[in-house]
Amino acid sequence: MDKIETKEERFIRIAEPRVSRACKAVSLLGNLAGSGYEYTEEQVDAMFGAVQEALDTARAAFVKKPKAVKFKFESGK
Repeated sequence: MDKIETKEERFIRIAEPRVSRACKAVSLLGNLAGSGYEYTEEQVDAMFGAVQEALDTARAAFVKKPKAVKFKFESGK
């Protein structure tokens, strides 16, 4: 009988290969530092700025947002 996958198990199954691919892609950026390329400090800053912005956006998606507080004036009866 097949076991039903929990949400956490599904998260782990999907997250592990995605994180591995992301780390590999970042590692490949380091290969651009070789002597076969020419680049400016501004280009490097822009490249890593874009990567950092993507990381920050993805991280923010995991922050639990507090529930909105509902406020209502009581009538003056």
